[in-house]
Amino acid sequence: MGGLRRMPPLRAGWLRIALGLAALALQASPGLTVNPTRVVLDGRRRNAELKLANLGSAPETYRISLIHLEMDDQGQFRETPLETAPGQVHPQDLIRYSPREVTLGPNEMQTVRVEVRKPADLPAGEYRINLVFRVVPPPNPDPPPVNGSKNLSVQLTAIWGLAVPLIVRQGDTAAQVALVDPVLDAANHKLSFRITRSGNQSVYGTVTATFKPRSGPERTIAQLRSVAIYTESAGRAFSLPLLAEAAAKPLSGGRLTITYAPSEADGGPAFGQCQLEIP
Repeated sequence: MGGLRRMPPLRAGWLRIALGLAALALQASPGLTVNPTRVVLDGRRRNAELKLANLGSAPETYRISLIHLEMDDQGQFRETPLETAPGQVHPQDLIRYSPREVTLGPNEMQTVRVEVRKPADLPAGEYRINLVFRVVPPPNPDPPPVNGSKNLSVQLTAIWGLAVPLIVRQGDTAAQVALVDPVLDAANHKLSFRITRSGNQSVYGTVTATFKPRSGPERTIAQLRSVAIYTESAGRAFSLPLLAEAAAKPLSGGRLTITYAPSEADGGPAFGQCQLEIP
């Protein structure tokens, strides 16, 4: 991959990007933004570009690396070691990216280029790794002493960053999705359900709950965007708060429908839905 050139400074406020939940794996810095927040490399698509921007008021240095994150059935991430066993396919071996570190002034942006290299005998399936953008904290040469000691000192520094999933798909991949166990908790204005997934492909999209009374128009009562279920997970449990309008007036006499569908950018039919009759 060729060398990269820093982009010219951005106009203030031009790149206020709304970050999807799928990209939040670390505590995000107020000035750090990355777009897109999810990359899928499939078919003949072998390259992608991400825009890293510093919207803060001071220069920042960002270190870029690969990590593996696994999601549990509550949607929480945990970091797991990058596998190095011989004779196996490891997602990090499929990815090349540049640069590895960059310093940006306020309102400056840098293009980060990603390339996938698939071996000829790569088995069909989905391979995922996360590209992490971490803020490198400035050095502190004189940390404060502990309990007045002149020899012992402790320095605690928060590490800010964002993790963007890189998804490589090879050959035939598919997922089967079902929405099950819907429960309306009217007292606490919450809607609970599970999404189950099987197959060799992850899914990503928006959950929308609507209510159609026996007389009157259908309306949206809850919604959650950027919902991902990855291949290591057989499903996720959800508990969504009802929108203010639905919470203010109890639901009665109609049908509640929960739909999980691809994001508008991805398009395609809904993954699945379930219904609940409300007396």
